[in-house]
Amino acid sequence: MSFRTLDDMVGDESMVRVIDRFIDVCDLRALGFTRTECAGTGRSGYPADILAKLYVYGYEDGTRSSRKLERECRRNIEVMWLTGALVPDHTSISEFRRLNIRPLQKLFREFTKLCRTWGDMVGGDVVAIDGTKIKASNNKKNNHSRKKVEERLSRLDEKIDAMVEEYLDGCEEEDRAEAGRHEAPAGLVELAGRRELFESYLAQMDESGSDEISTVDPDARMMATNRGGVDTAYNVQSTVDAKNHLIIDFDVTKSSADQGQLDNMTKRLIRQGYRRFTGLFDKGYFNGECLKKAKRRKLTVIVARQKPPSPKGRPKEFCTSRFQYDRPSDAYTCPEGAALSLHSKDDAKRRKYFNKEACLACPDAPACCASDSRGYRVLSRGEHADIYDEAGRVFEGNRELYGMRMQLVEHPFGTIKRTMDGGYFLLRTLRKVRAEAALLCLGYNLKRAYKAVGFKELMARLDGLAAGLAAGLGDPMPRSCATISLVRALQAADRPFSRVNPYTGLFAAA
Repeated sequence: MSFRTLDDMVGDESMVRVIDRFIDVCDLRALGFTRTECAGTGRSGYPADILAKLYVYGYEDGTRSSRKLERECRRNIEVMWLTGALVPDHTSISEFRRLNIRPLQKLFREFTKLCRTWGDMVGGDVVAIDGTKIKASNNKKNNHSRKKVEERLSRLDEKIDAMVEEYLDGCEEEDRAEAGRHEAPAGLVELAGRRELFESYLAQMDESGSDEISTVDPDARMMATNRGGVDTAYNVQSTVDAKNHLIIDFDVTKSSADQGQLDNMTKRLIRQGYRRFTGLFDKGYFNGECLKKAKRRKLTVIVARQKPPSPKGRPKEFCTSRFQYDRPSDAYTCPEGAALSLHSKDDAKRRKYFNKEACLACPDAPACCASDSRGYRVLSRGEHADIYDEAGRVFEGNRELYGMRMQLVEHPFGTIKRTMDGGYFLLRTLRKVRAEAALLCLGYNLKRAYKAVGFKELMARLDGLAAGLAAGLGDPMPRSCATISLVRALQAADRPFSRVNPYTGLFAAA
């Protein structure tokens, strides 16, 4: 089989053709990309759309390093086709990413908006939200907690004191022998320098109000990973739509816990126009204040309830969940049928319920009141107890729907970390890491859209946007100046919308 052009070497239904057409239908200038137009003076830089396509391809394919992308431009046929045989060096590639941190994030948002306009891609009725830890570009040895720094300072002080004492004893012996050398210990200066460094870490923590500092990536934090260990990482939150498993939103946080993120992620969806939806969350999101805000916004939130702690030695039949609360009487009923009445002020944040007489007369009191020195059972009810009970009833009534949560939200994380080699970040600081997360989520969404509707249908929809511009019909999405050049070239040649490079013309369709 012989190939006439480079275009013939690229598969007819290759993902690279989808990436190429998607970037062409985006208005890169409106998104804030640099160098979308050539300057009137000086040497022309690499076009923004070419480098944007290169990065989207790299993150979708698992080739994220700028040096690896430079190498792919020289040997990868798909990349050569995508860039029009241009070979930018790794400095130009990495500089483009550095200068377009925010626009690269907006590129992810453009594709999700586009999927919503198509109607059959995003439902918006049921979403699953979860977080995962992705390793930061900061070794955990370069992460220091306040406790760790204070311990190291204490050990350094002991070493310095011992060394100084040894030095002074040596000086006395030399004075008696009239040697007169008095040479300072070789390691004393080094220890003093290390002590000064750790004191600077404490000063930085005092200034920032944090109890943790990372010396390479200042925003990275020590977090527990899924494998049971700890590492410096970021907590990446994602919202996955139930219809086609597309990621419709994401966020990156420095908080290792998911508590508090329920409110953050639902607010982000509301700002994007999703008004009424059902959210599926695991028990890590179970938070009274967040649940109260979700109820105020009239959102349906299905979240697994955390089990209250139970002392060792207490039988299951006497755990807290077996005590039934009755709102009209504001009292609890124990498993033996006795009523535990309120013994606190009504406005107290945590109210106490107990029945001392019934417990003292109950034969099961030793088992029920295990580890309680008072000899009778005391229950406490917090200020969010009502919203917890309501959330529990919603969860029990929607167990079948909640069963979808894991298969919805865990699959994208697995694909990103394994297939796309996205288990670690290359960039540093929260602002830049968000751009990497956006490219990873965009790469995953392109895979899902390709799978959901097929190559031909997806390309037909993207071609429809370009055709709308050519016909002057007014298009729902603006386009880049590169696409305008492409359309004009196609019109002049009276050709259909197949791949034509507007910069080199090396492999125009036959």
